[in-house]
Amino acid sequence: MTCDVFAVIPARGGSKRIPKKNIKEVAGKPLIAHTVEQANEATTIDRVIVSTDDEEIASVAREYGGEIPFIRPARLATDETPGPPVIQHALDWIEKQQEPPTVVVKLQATSPLRRVDDIDQAVRKLQNDEAAKSVISVTEFEQPPFWAVEPDDDGYLHTYFDRDVLWTDDIPRSQDLPALRCPNGAIFAARRNAFIEHESFYTDATVPFEMPRDRSIDIDEPIDLEIVRTLAEK
Repeated sequence: MTCDVFAVIPARGGSKRIPKKNIKEVAGKPLIAHTVEQANEATTIDRVIVSTDDEEIASVAREYGGEIPFIRPARLATDETPGPPVIQHALDWIEKQQEPPTVVVKLQATSPLRRVDDIDQAVRKLQNDEAAKSVISVTEFEQPPFWAVEPDDDGYLHTYFDRDVLWTDDIPRSQDLPALRCPNGAIFAARRNAFIEHESFYTDATVPFEMPRDRSIDIDEPIDLEIVRTLAEK
């Protein structure tokens, strides 16, 4: 079997804030099932695997069509493990089976509200832009980051980006601020060589794939899970 676009769904078992997060029920099925099914339906993805250290997650993912060719080593499944080494481990595995893929994709199970079409459009955007090295899904900030404030040592609020400015009523209106975007965690894709060179999906030629806020929730806290459950059942 060969594949040009290789996708990885990372799913660690040791979630602290939401125990067993990746198999919590969302809209009648385990959380990870949504991403497995989306990846399997995406026409741009040739092969997708689930990288997990947890046998229970592996069993649930298989039930919904996931391929789990290995159990991720414990050294790559700690709270401190960054994302790129997990993807590189999966790349090393597949490149022992076949010729290297051209594009590698990361789909996090914690973003179940993405659509199959989001995946396909993001991958095609990368493939169709010869100058682009990677693509990352983004959305609007819920609140402009320029409004960020923090207390000083005396407990008085200051604007975060300019510590010499006291909190006033002159904070810029949202419509007067630059249109900044926030990575939403749903889709990461990169040309294989660029990912290896930069050891990241963030490169010197990364293009955005815009997604609406209602499909951009990344489950990190219990409240995120409840919001996603509500939206998914609409």
